[in-house]
Amino acid sequence: MIALPIDPFIEPIREAVRRSRAAVITAAPGAGKTTRVPPALIEAGKVILLQPRRVAARAIAARIAAERGWTLGREVGWQIRLDRKFTADTRLLVVTEGILTARLQSDPLLSEFATIV
Repeated sequence: MIALPIDPFIEPIREAVRRSRAAVITAAPGAGKTTRVPPALIEAGKVILLQPRRVAARAIAARIAAERGWTLGREVGWQIRLDRKFTADTRLLVVTEGILTARLQSDPLLSEFATIV
């Protein structure tokens, strides 16, 4: 895995989320906010990651799977309008705004997920 600028901050981010249940992370584009932080948070339970664009949602899920040596559709998956690739065992789900909105309407607490990114 290629080192990214956010890597030294992963443990402090985990701790901040554990402590306060919320954290705001700011970093330059390409620092690793999207591909490194969400996988680091799955130890607390399932993570849902919002990605506004459909193509990007699929690409991010594939990138995370490749970096972690995970199987796309198993440990990490994606769901977009009219298409999806995940199972009940998926720990990190990348979704678009429409999917997140639909999930919120059916379950306002998103009780299946421990963390929302």
